[in-house]
Amino acid sequence: MALSTIELREESAQHTAVVRRRISMAETDRIPGWIGAAFEAIQRTGQQPTGLPFLRILAMDADGMEIEVGWPVPAPLRDDGDVQAGTLPGGLCAVVSYLGPYEGIAPAYEAVQAWCADHGHELAGPPWESYVTDPTQEPDPAKWRTDVYFPVRG
Repeated sequence: MALSTIELREESAQHTAVVRRRISMAETDRIPGWIGAAFEAIQRTGQQPTGLPFLRILAMDADGMEIEVGWPVPAPLRDDGDVQAGTLPGGLCAVVSYLGPYEGIAPAYEAVQAWCADHGHELAGPPWESYVTDPTQEPDPAKWRTDVYFPVRG
């Protein structure tokens, strides 16, 4: 596992096509299928994604988490079965790049939260992961890069 230096970035709001679910930690293996379903729905509209696939954690507790997974798109998407229109927020974000398998990403979240507290930044909304490396193209999980975004104030 490796983490980059945490940095602040100004992000633009993005329209998204997402599948929203409440899942247990044991169901995370279903995420790639939902990302694929969102991609297919985007293609049916004639659009193409404008960025990388992502997972946004809307809420988490001991029983699991509420998530949305999908892709940024250039224009609002009409709901298509399980795929709904959504938005990634614009504004200031604390961002770190994590290199390693998905199941080892928790230290990236902890590092950003600690960095924000140390630097006077208040967390301002649900974080998301952007999947830079396509696991179907890179078989070695140690080389998978995921960027983790936390909206912040201050």
